[in-house]
Amino acid sequence: MKKRKQGRTLSRKKEQRIALMRTLSVSLIKHKRIKTTLAKAKEMRPFVERLATKAKKGLKKGSELAVLRLLKKELPVVAVSELMKIAEKLKERKGGYLRIIKLPSRRSDSAAMALVEWTDETIKSDKSEKKEKSKKDPAVKEKSDKSEKKK
Repeated sequence: MKKRKQGRTLSRKKEQRIALMRTLSVSLIKHKRIKTTLAKAKEMRPFVERLATKAKKGLKKGSELAVLRLLKKELPVVAVSELMKIAEKLKERKGGYLRIIKLPSRRSDSAAMALVEWTDETIKSDKSEKKEKSKKDPAVKEKSDKSEKKK
């Protein structure tokens, strides 16, 4: 008898699917946007949005430790601290933290591709600021000058 099962299997067993969702969410938290298949993106959205909601609840006084423990169960420690920074910026938003943008199909296997990113502009601007700082950093400039002199 066919049962009503929710979600996509993504041709993986349960443990592998959970591991995939965790790695995709860590990548999204670190890089602020990722490119993946459309099916994975649609499956990842509720997973990451639940994590973001938990992180937002952890901003309240008294519930920080419990929320941190719940998040550490799902994500590595580095990603949890980054997610808490993101939650600080999403404080006013009441859901809909991710945006899925459809991209052209992949050439090799014609898989539907998508770009997943945070909807809040302040989160994306942090990444561009970091890039600009590294460009303006004089230490980085000196290294490039030395490598040019060697040539």
